[in-house]
Amino acid sequence: MTGHLVVGLVGAALLSSVPAVAAAYASRDGSATFTHTVRFIPVRGSIAGVTASVDLDPANLAATTGSVTVPVVNLKTGIGLRDTHAKGAEALNTAKFPNATFKLEKLTGGKLVEGQTLSTTASGTLTVKGTSKSVSVPVKATLQGGKVNVSTQFKFNPFDFDVRYPGSSDSVTVDVAFVLNAG
Repeated sequence: MTGHLVVGLVGAALLSSVPAVAAAYASRDGSATFTHTVRFIPVRGSIAGVTASVDLDPANLAATTGSVTVPVVNLKTGIGLRDTHAKGAEALNTAKFPNATFKLEKLTGGKLVEGQTLSTTASGTLTVKGTSKSVSVPVKATLQGGKVNVSTQFKFNPFDFDVRYPGSSDSVTVDVAFVLNAG
């Protein structure tokens, strides 16, 4: 389940472009939420501590590079036993793979303008539970006061990443959000 969050966070982090020239941006306190059906019951959860590191040039978004890390080991669903199962070897195996990551390879669409929200697509490599796949996710970024608010919402199949929580469906919806600061 947590791998889904990682994809979302990475997409959001990679979109930002605030400075007049290429500059480094980072986020240390992002979050991810997810909805996943297990045995016909919708399970909602969150992951705190999402981080992102991005180099971007607002005049050339296509040259943006970066990565997002989602600490799936921080997954919380509100039920301790369910969290333990989700973090177990069959599902996320957080003992061996505590993080999900997204490496940005391509960013498309426009430039950031103060106070306006840009919709774009972040393409790259998502790694969950040691399995890497190419993904593209929609991203929204808003430049406000020198900071970039980044968010994404997307779906993916956890089985593609060998995440096999007993009774789980083949679709997870993930929302990821964070604020990039010049750094």
